[in-house]
Amino acid sequence: MTESKEEIHFNTDSWKVRINERRNGRMQLRFNLDKDEALGFKGFTEMVKPEHVSEEMFIKSIFLQGVKTMQEQLAELVKQYAEANPEELEKMGVEVVEGNDGSVSLEETSSDEEE
Repeated sequence: MTESKEEIHFNTDSWKVRINERRNGRMQLRFNLDKDEALGFKGFTEMVKPEHVSEEMFIKSIFLQGVKTMQEQLAELVKQYAEANPEELEKMGVEVVEGNDGSVSLEETSSDEEE
């Protein structure tokens, strides 16, 4: 049995994205897909979305997974930069701290060494 795989291509250059700042610190994000992209997204959703998950919740999870992936990539870039430039960070008084979960944060080094 041969499975055919179809890739979904999104042309983000043509997307119109609207960001509305709301009161109380809220925000509304809105973007429109063209006809082919909408059909592709619907097909993707039908194949991948679990039946017990609403379409709204599925879209939220896609968005959050994208944010998580971007955070992981940025953490890796910070880590690589810190490994390549320890002297520069030390001069700035910054220490790179890696968490148990692989996260990376920057912290000020203590000023005890200066005294």
